[in-house]
Amino acid sequence: MSLQAGFKLISVSEFARRLQAGPVHLVDVRNPPEFAGGHVEGAVLCPLGELNVPRLLTDLEARGFGADDTLYLICQAGMRARQAAEYLARATDAEIVVVEGGTQACAAAGLPICRVAA
Repeated sequence: MSLQAGFKLISVSEFARRLQAGPVHLVDVRNPPEFAGGHVEGAVLCPLGELNVPRLLTDLEARGFGADDTLYLICQAGMRARQAAEYLARATDAEIVVVEGGTQACAAAGLPICRVAA
């Protein structure tokens, strides 16, 4: 795990371990067609281009997210999630973690991937 500007990076294997340990708060920042094409099971869609940090945090709080929780961010390969992490790290004291390699790496590692029927 490495620390960036206010957020952490973790490997897919570490994320898989945490996912198996219990439910996580996971936000996918890709666009809707990418998300529909395949996303990690349980991920909430919030496209980077539409990111409204206060609204996202309010929505997450309604799902049980609190300042003592960890928020995981994911995209296709990692760059958009890092951008979102920078914004979120400035707005909350919660731990912000980016899954390195993104959805591609999660699928390659055999994590559960959901697809939305067209």
